[in-house]
Amino acid sequence: MNRLKMLALAGLSLLALTACTVNKNEAAKDPVTAAKDLSVAIRDNDFDRLSHIMVPPDLYAKMEDRYKDQQKNAPAPSAQQNAQFNDAVTKFTAPGAEDKLFADIQPQLAVMGPRIPMGVAALSGYAGNSIAQNDKMSQAEKTQATAVLTAITKWATTAPLADPDKAKQAIKVIVGAARDLKLTTLDDAQKMSFSELMQKFGIAFGGMRSALAVYGFDTDKMLDSVTTAKKSGDDNTAVVTVSYMLLDAPVTADVQMIQRDGHWYSADLVKSVEDSLAKPANAAAAPMAGPAMAPGSDTPAMSAPMSSDQPSAPANSAPSPASAGSNGGG
Repeated sequence: MNRLKMLALAGLSLLALTACTVNKNEAAKDPVTAAKDLSVAIRDNDFDRLSHIMVPPDLYAKMEDRYKDQQKNAPAPSAQQNAQFNDAVTKFTAPGAEDKLFADIQPQLAVMGPRIPMGVAALSGYAGNSIAQNDKMSQAEKTQATAVLTAITKWATTAPLADPDKAKQAIKVIVGAARDLKLTTLDDAQKMSFSELMQKFGIAFGGMRSALAVYGFDTDKMLDSVTTAKKSGDDNTAVVTVSYMLLDAPVTADVQMIQRDGHWYSADLVKSVEDSLAKPANAAAAPMAGPAMAPGSDTPAMSAPMSSDQPSAPANSAPSPASAGSNGGG
């Protein structure tokens, strides 16, 4: 019995040691796991990890250098910018912020309620036409995009977007996320490291996802449903099929993966970041990104400061598991 206990303890110790030596910010050494890890990082709101595993280390270093250059060249915030920043932070973090924000939007909820179905139909039609007429998308990509649009349209048509109680819940979530950001002054925000900035994005993104969940858009369920399987490939390139359930609708996409120094990355994400870095750096970084709107309300969610010319692949890769680069149909 003692020998069994010792063997079990030794096994657990070995597993713990192995776990401690794994670098979560290192892309996987096989394409299937690498593709899956992108969705896991999004599921965990871990944008710091996502920014590392979506590109090779040398490209990450260039992203970080670009960000540092923009910080160095950015002018000091003006008095007006500081005041606007402080007002925004106070609006979402002060005691009683939830009640004040709800009082601001409550009169608009009754007005927007009857308009939602018509607005959703109009936006859906416009988006559908844009997909159909996009000559840069393959037919498979159009099929996937249409499947996503259909699922979201169905949800938006029936979701309680104008419900006051839901609005209160969503505002509470957004205010909580704003407080978790722990933003103080604009000057401090602009001095954040690239890693810290990614962590702030993760907090803001998590707040947005939780607010969506209030209205029945369960992104946890979607991301938990992600499966990946190798479709084809060789030592340097591969196609991985990514499948998931979006609002109970099946979506499938083929993601192109490439191998760099023994690790695998989304080809589209790598190209996106390379293209972004190839553009001339903007000497004056924008001090604050525009606020993101909470679902079903006019309440903006706090967002971390970001340059308008900063490599934006982490943020752009987050909306869906397949957005890391797809070429497949649903």
